[in-house]
Amino acid sequence: MDAFAVGRFRTLARRGELGRDPGAVDAATAYAFAQLAKRVGPDAVAGLEQPVLTVFGLLADANLAKGGELPAVERAIVDNFHRLYYHRLEQTWKQTYWRGVHVWKNPLDLWLYQEILHDVAPEVIVEAGTKFGGSAYFLANMCDLMGRGQIVTIDVTEQPNRPQHDRITYLTGSSTDTAVIEKVDRIIDGKRIVVLLDSDHSARHVLAELRAWHDRVPVGSYVIVEDTNVHGHPVFPNHGPGPMEAVDSFLAENDQFIIDESMHKFFMTFNPRGFLKRIA
Repeated sequence: MDAFAVGRFRTLARRGELGRDPGAVDAATAYAFAQLAKRVGPDAVAGLEQPVLTVFGLLADANLAKGGELPAVERAIVDNFHRLYYHRLEQTWKQTYWRGVHVWKNPLDLWLYQEILHDVAPEVIVEAGTKFGGSAYFLANMCDLMGRGQIVTIDVTEQPNRPQHDRITYLTGSSTDTAVIEKVDRIIDGKRIVVLLDSDHSARHVLAELRAWHDRVPVGSYVIVEDTNVHGHPVFPNHGPGPMEAVDSFLAENDQFIIDESMHKFFMTFNPRGFLKRIA
């Protein structure tokens, strides 16, 4: 960020609301951040933090007052909180528990899951990626509350001391392995299902999962592709093509599913564009 941009920031920040040109503020902010992004090292940003925060705060206030008329500002706020939350993992999502069991999920997403279970009323929930069993346990308890449903959860690795529950069936193997899919098919046996994909996050594997499982999901139900936030969407930019890229490839070849935009209502989700609802 050069001296001109900093001076422009300070001038704009001093003006009253009527005298401030929102377009000029927006343009100056975009330009200054673009210049700042090209710099590296603490010396490059020394003394600039407060002007940036001041103007960004003004933009954020304007966005709230006008009901989201500055979508780039809103996106920046959400994305930066998302990055903060995600990268403080030892404080946040890796320290999230359901009834004492680790559940490595965003709690906002868990709330969406219970809404989906209420609306769809699945008889079976198929989960690819078990880890500690916390999410399977959460889903089983939601099924307890609703008085219906069971969970089939699949992982290539067994973990000790996973929670035991009458509604949970643990399977060991790959979610794309024919033998594992056949075992799940015997449990499903025509029942109404929801599918959650949270195993290997490579684009290749997730696309294979989508191709394997999508036709088992009835109209009105969901395939939920988790962790579409990696590979810079907006976190973990060095991950490599992952779940988001698999979703894009899948939707390009399949018109039976849409992205359910209503599932973005809490602003931050670990599964952006990953709530795929079957419509045909």
